Amino acid sequence: MMNDVGYHWRQEIFLIGPPVLALLLVGLRAAAIATGVIAINLIVAAIWVDHLPFGSMVVVAAVCVTLMIGLAMFHNEIERKEQRLIELRDEAQRADREKSDFLAKMSHEIRTPLNGLSGILQLLDESDLNEDQKSLVATGRSSGRSLMRLINDVLDYSKIAAHGITIENTPFATRELLTSVSTAQTAAAKAKELDLVLEVAADVPAWISADATRLNQVITNLLGNAIKFSQEGTITLQMSVQDTNLYVAVTDQGIGLTQEAQKRVFNKFEQASSATNRRYGGTGLGLSISKELIELMDGKIGVDSTPFKGSTFWFTVPLIPAEQPKSLPQQPAPNAQTSFEGAEILVVEDNRTNQMIVRRFLESMDVNVEIVDDGRPALQRCTAKRYDLILMDIQLLDMDGVEATEILRATPGPNRKTPIVALSANILPEQTNAYLKAGMNACLGKPFRKDELSKVIGELVKARKADKPAA
Repeated sequence: MMNDVGYHWRQEIFLIGPPVLALLLVGLRAAAIATGVIAINLIVAAIWVDHLPFGSMVVVAAVCVTLMIGLAMFHNEIERKEQRLIELRDEAQRADREKSDFLAKMSHEIRTPLNGLSGILQLLDESDLNEDQKSLVATGRSSGRSLMRLINDVLDYSKIAAHGITIENTPFATRELLTSVSTAQTAAAKAKELDLVLEVAADVPAWISADATRLNQVITNLLGNAIKFSQEGTITLQMSVQDTNLYVAVTDQGIGLTQEAQKRVFNKFEQASSATNRRYGGTGLGLSISKELIELMDGKIGVDSTPFKGSTFWFTVPLIPAEQPKSLPQQPAPNAQTSFEGAEILVVEDNRTNQMIVRRFLESMDVNVEIVDDGRPALQRCTAKRYDLILMDIQLLDMDGVEATEILRATPGPNRKTPIVALSANILPEQTNAYLKAGMNACLGKPFRKDELSKVIGELVKARKADKPAA
């Protein structure tokens, strides 16, 4: 040992810190052992080295032990907090999964009976009714559409919250987008004797690149709200260019908003007031969803309004001019095909009401219909007869539609390549992707309209003489 007392003292002090820090990284047991060794070392050194103050060395050993006890307690508390955070994370993830499962189940359970109601009302509308009865049926169908909008809003909100929506930039014709949206809202505007005006500035490019589907959804929401909250006057849908952005605005002469209401109207589940909710209904999710979608597109959304003088809801998105695609998607004929005489279609559906509705829809299109209620009898039918199209429900009692499709696609037979359309109330993106991955060609979500079914048949069913081999 060194003879200088000061050097001995500094040597012992120097030995305390690094071992403690290093051993803390190894574990508390090792740290406790090291602390004991250091404390004993200090006391033994004080006993054996005459020039070291014994009392001071005992104090240093006590401080070292106390420090280690404090560090151990702190370490235990950190571990306890960390474990609690892990438990909270697991609970949040489990709750998110349960919420998604609940929404998927509730969507299915609501859409299934709603498909029955919607289908029955459509069949009634096509029957011989007097004007009063037609008005009642029209009211029922309108209420059904309102319910579907509410369900879709809740599902959209859930997907946005779970980051389940992605924005796609594809070229589309700007004026066609606005024309399509305004045309779809024309009937609602006329019903309230409102004038609907469309204005497109000359500097708006004919084609731009953006997510046309989501823009359509946002504009439809803003235009629908303008019609909903207006009793008279004109509603203007305009599009122009502002700097490097595309500017879209919907102006109405409706009830307007106070300054306080303008701050809240884009919040989730918010409306201008409780009176507005009682009078006009709705979940208060439409504008919140629109805001989320516009922000996902790196845009901004806002409102300028004066009470009792109307409102202007507007949004901007980055303007990306695009060239007209060389090959445009084929547009449906003005008069959609409504008859498929001689077509053979197999329907796999276990719900009796849905069976009746689909049969009535198809028979009105001159289709030969066969119905089975499960996947196994569907596979048996497919081994003996060739069909032009298979309409496949997903949730069946024994073998579900996805499993039946996978077996059909993997097994040689007359219907290995027959188009299959999922008829399902489960239409979340991950669900529809699973149907397509299993080998289905399309998905028609419940409730569906007769014209939607007709369109799918027209796209997938070929003329029998060209499609079937000669006998």
